[in-house]
Amino acid sequence: MIIDDEEHIRSSLVGFLEDFEEFDLRSAHSAEEALEQLRLEPADVCVVDIRLPAMNGAEFIRAAAEQGLCARSILHTGSTDFRRYIDIGELGLGEEDVFQKPCDGMAILERIRRVVRKG
Repeated sequence: MIIDDEEHIRSSLVGFLEDFEEFDLRSAHSAEEALEQLRLEPADVCVVDIRLPAMNGAEFIRAAAEQGLCARSILHTGSTDFRRYIDIGELGLGEEDVFQKPCDGMAILERIRRVVRKG
């Protein structure tokens, strides 16, 4: 599941990942929309923007984890100061789960592959 409120970023990442035909991809423009979709079908990995309208990415990650809707999350953010108000360790994330926009699509692909393999 790709969650980003910027349509061009969301569609670009989905398009890139679809080329590899390894994943069942879905996307959402907000945390709320993503949670609705995930209640119907949970995801192995969610790639989440931190700055989303209404519920932010950190709140989404917590909610999805608490409800058992997304096994692991990866941050994909343009925010350079998010660490001032978000503790990634508290979200169950490590440095390897954080990608600054713009980033190398292959790097995100490789991280998703590793996360999916770990189960």
